[in-house]
Order: sequence, then structure tokens, then C-alpha cells
Amino acid sequence: MGVIQRQGFKSSIVSYIGVAIGAVSTIYVYPKALEILGLFRAMFDASVLIGIIVLLGSSISAVRFFPKFRDKDSGHNGFLTWLFMVAGSGFVLFLLAFPFIRKWMSQYIFHGFNQEYENFIYYLIPLTFFISLINLLSRYISNFQRVTIPAALEQLAIKIALPFLMLMFIAGWINVNGVLLGITACFAFSAFGLLYYLGHLGEWKLTKPLIWKDKVALKEYTNYSGYGLLSNIGSQVAFKIDSLMVSSMIQFQATGIYTIAWALSEVIIKPMRALTSIAGPVVAHHIEEGNLEDVKTIYKKSSLNMTIIGVGLFLLIWTVLPYLFDIMPESEVMKQGVYVVFFLGLAQVWDMMTGVNTEIIYYSKYYRFNLYLTLLLAVLTISANLIFIPLYGLTGAALATCCSMFVFNVAKLFFIKVKFGFFPFNNSIFPIIGFGIAAWLLSLWIPPTGNSYVDIFIKGTVFSVLYGMTIWKLKFSPDINHWVGLALNKVMKIKPPGR
Repeated sequence: MGVIQRQGFKSSIVSYIGVAIGAVSTIYVYPKALEILGLFRAMFDASVLIGIIVLLGSSISAVRFFPKFRDKDSGHNGFLTWLFMVAGSGFVLFLLAFPFIRKWMSQYIFHGFNQEYENFIYYLIPLTFFISLINLLSRYISNFQRVTIPAALEQLAIKIALPFLMLMFIAGWINVNGVLLGITACFAFSAFGLLYYLGHLGEWKLTKPLIWKDKVALKEYTNYSGYGLLSNIGSQVAFKIDSLMVSSMIQFQATGIYTIAWALSEVIIKPMRALTSIAGPVVAHHIEEGNLEDVKTIYKKSSLNMTIIGVGLFLLIWTVLPYLFDIMPESEVMKQGVYVVFFLGLAQVWDMMTGVNTEIIYYSKYYRFNLYLTLLLAVLTISANLIFIPLYGLTGAALATCCSMFVFNVAKLFFIKVKFGFFPFNNSIFPIIGFGIAAWLLSLWIPPTGNSYVDIFIKGTVFSVLYGMTIWKLKFSPDINHWVGLALNKVMKIKPPGR
């Protein structure tokens, strides 16, 4: 777990720098421009969904098949060239289908209150291109156990740019077109930055693809990518369709509130994303080599560590959430998102508790299972949204996502248990959750001061100290204790000025 720990820890730092920037933006900026934020979220999610089709499964195959072609002297046998060829073909297909996509979006998303933004659908073309390129390059670079710089380019650029663009819009310096143009430029910067970083690593090598001559590998790649494509479509529909359905069934302002609630809950999942981005290639390598005991170790450790972090972050957010909404502009409007944060947060925690289950299935011979499961999940999610949004509005969309995530991960848990004999949980799970709830209750009993900023600090600190010290002292996780020890050692080595 050494390389996974190091890169995952560094990537988490980058993620939480983004979280800090995003927190300020979420609290003070975004509530002032909910409609434009909702427009951005709808365009971004649509671009991600379309980008899955554009890539034709190449982002998943970039990790799964890299070990077969790895050879630095030959430019990894032209594997990067092949990936670009596949993705390029997918983008051409998207351009041909764009008139039909535009018509569909005009009819079902950019209608009613949203119709005034219909002309901006054309931004889907450059957004889809750059977001797809970022996705592909990030996956490919992860093969070299490098995720920190890609994480910075992928996450920090838009988190820095978006609030500035919103502030300029609020001040009247730019219009909606200027906001979308700036967002597109930001994603272009990230994409070209990843290309530069790939060259910096010495891995920018576009040689002739060997896969052309290897008919067996080509057939295996095609089958895997096809299943991966359909599986990714199902997965993204399941986890992106909520905001699009809120846009369609309510309006962009509601999507803006949902986006802010999602941003608050997304803080929880950041460490998991950092872990899986580096653990994926390692899991793929061990499965390729038949080292199932190593896969089992990664699975159990990822579950334990992510449970501790996920439970802690969820309950910390739930502790300070009422006071966070109090200090936001349009506070009463924003409080519509309280239970959106709750249900989305639960979904994130459950996803973290089940560890790297997706990666184990994706990179094994059982990868087809993800297709059947995610397509079923997509159907369930859409159905749940159609039922819950009319009943509960924004909260209904979050409840639908929570239910979908629960079913999705339970199915994967039992599948891995049956096929591999692995189960991630141990007896520490219930005490961890119990100590977390106890720390939350104790912080809840502290009387409010009447100052939201002071309440956030006091209650957040009390919960963090109670929960963190308990986890550390009882040594639930050797990995987390090791990380804490390293951090404390670095702090102790910092000498005060003049000494």
C-alpha cells in the first residue's frame, strides 16, 4: 500500500485545497447566482455523460490493458496512439449526432423558465471535447502512479476559475456567454496542462499501435471497451441524471441549490477518489499477475480507512450544517438543501465503506457484471427520481441517489464475496460508527452562542477532537495512525523563526 498511501495522501491534499476554495465559493458566492450555477451544472453533467460515449470505453481500457502493452522503449507499443484514435472516432460520431442532441435538450431541459439559455447549448461541443480529453489523460497518467498533478489540473483549475467568473457576472462585468466562455477556457487549460505533464514524464510517445497486429488483444479490447462503455453510461446516468432531472422538472435555480448541497456532501468522497485513482492501476496489475491476496489486502484496508474518514467527515458536516446555511446569502432559500446534503452524504459514506469494489470488478474477468448492474441501476435511478422529485422536490432527487448507491454497492459486495471470497468489513465498523455518533451527540448538546461562525468553530472542533482522538488512541487503523504520525513529525520539525 506504500505507493497508494503516498500518492493518495498527496492527491487528498490537492483535493482539500480545492475543498477550501470551494467552501468559500459555496458559502459566499454561488448562492448569489443560483440560476447560472444551475446552468453550469446542467451543461457540465451533460458534457460528462456525452463524453462517456465519445471515449468509447477508452478511459477504462487505458488502465485495464496498459500492463499488456507496457514497454517504455517502444512507447508502450503505441497504446496512447490507439486510445487517441478511438476517442477521436467517438468525437466525430458526437459531432454527427449533435443536431439531434440539441433538439432533445431544447425540448426536455431548456424549456419553460430555462428557455432563455437555449442558445448556449452549442458550448456542449468544446466542453465535451476538453472534459473527455481530461478524463482520458488522467486515467492514462495514473498508470505511472502519478495522480497529484492531474488531480490539481482536473480539480483546482475549475474551482479557482468558476467563483471568479461568477463574481464578474454578479458585478455585471461579463454576461452568461462570458461565463461559459471562461469555463470552456478553464477546461482547455487543464487538458493542455495534462498533455504537457505527460511530456514532462517522458511518456508522450505516439508510436504505431501494436494492437493492430494482435487480433486476440484487439478482440479482447473491443469486448472489454464495449462493456465498459455501456457500464459507464449506466453509472453516469445513475449519478449525473439527478441534476439534469431537477433542471428538467423544476428549473436551473433549483439545480443551483442542488449543486451547492452536492458540493457540501462531495467533501466526504474526496479521499476515496484520490485512493481509487491510484489504487485502480495497482489492483489491475495484481489481478493480471494473479496476486489475489494483495487485492484482498487493498480491499480490506481501503474499506477500513475510508469508513473512518467517511463517517467522520459526514458527521462533522452534519454537526455544522445549520450554521453554514445561516451565514450563506439567501439563507432561507438555501435551507431547502439541508436534507439533500444528508441523503447525498449518506450515499457517499456507503460508497466509501465498500472500498475499491468497483476497481476489483472492473479489472477482473467478471467486468461484464458491472454492465448489467449499472444499466439496472440507471433504470432504478431514473424511476426513483420520477417518483421522488414530484413528491419531495430537491430532497427527492437526493433520496433517489441514496437508494441507488445503496443497492449498487450491496450488489457489488455480495458479488465479490461469491466470486473472490473477499468481504471488506471487520468488527471495527460498528465501534467506529458508534464513536462517531457519540461525538456528534456531545457536540450537539453544546448550547449555541448565537454567532454562527463561533458555533461552527466550537462544535466542529469538539466533534473533530472527540472523534479523531478516539480513532487515534484506539488504533483502529495502522495506516491512519501512520499518516497522523508522519504529519505530527513534520510539524514538530518546523523551527520557529529566529531559532
